[in-house]
Amino acid sequence: MAVLITLSDYKEYKKVTSTTRDGKIQALITQVSKLIENYCNRHFNDYVNTDKVEWFDAYTNKVYVSEFPLISVTSVKTSTDGGITQTTLTEEDPSGGGYFVDLDNDAILTQNKLNNFLDSYDVSYRSLEVSYRAGYNVIPGDLEWAVLDLVHYYESNETKRTQTLLVATVDNPLPYA
Repeated sequence: MAVLITLSDYKEYKKVTSTTRDGKIQALITQVSKLIENYCNRHFNDYVNTDKVEWFDAYTNKVYVSEFPLISVTSVKTSTDGGITQTTLTEEDPSGGGYFVDLDNDAILTQNKLNNFLDSYDVSYRSLEVSYRAGYNVIPGDLEWAVLDLVHYYESNETKRTQTLLVATVDNPLPYA
């Protein structure tokens, strides 16, 4: 899990020059980044420079990767024995046994061979391995603003006393101001 903003980004946003709270702010940045990635159920920049590997079954000729936006596909491999032995496919193979990359839809389209995907249609478990890179080299502005605002919210509210909610009841009505 990578942080979504830097300490200097936050300090510039809030015009902070002191270094006394740097450790606390950095911890908040890390926690807010985790919170956002967990809430969105995805990573934003973890797989930009590192491959992510996912496995799919052979019952489809179009697979959608879980991380996006798709940057590149490193390799696509197929197996007829549940992933024990693998054959590496070639991108845009003229013989019809390869794959195409659809960057616009974050998908990989496999070429069919005799209406069965590479003769392994009956073997589903781990029959297609995709290694790819995805995410953002530069975090989108709206996401950056969300992180900055949440870090500011948690940083500014940590020193405030917790307030209780007054509840009016028949026996204890709230006084009118």
